[in-house]
Amino acid sequence: MFYSMGFGVMAVVILFFLILVLVWMYGQFVWTFTQWDMANVRLTPFKSLAYLILTGTFVGGTCVGLWCFSGAAWRNRKPVRASSSSARRRVR
Repeated sequence: MFYSMGFGVMAVVILFFLILVLVWMYGQFVWTFTQWDMANVRLTPFKSLAYLILTGTFVGGTCVGLWCFSGAAWRNRKPVRASSSSARRRVR
């Protein structure tokens, strides 16, 4: 379970990195050209949504980790066969 939670933590780290990239893009493009610093935007109404996204990302990453470490990801895989074109080349 702890390894699966590690997947969840990594998903949250990736989410934070994506948010950091979005903030950088805003600073480079939007703020540079428009000087709009979002001083009048209040984020308090979005607090519960932010918590939901953060928790959902962690839970989703944990579920993916549990799926991978339990072996369910590889349980019903069929073996990969060589393509028919490569088999024909060997026959000729």
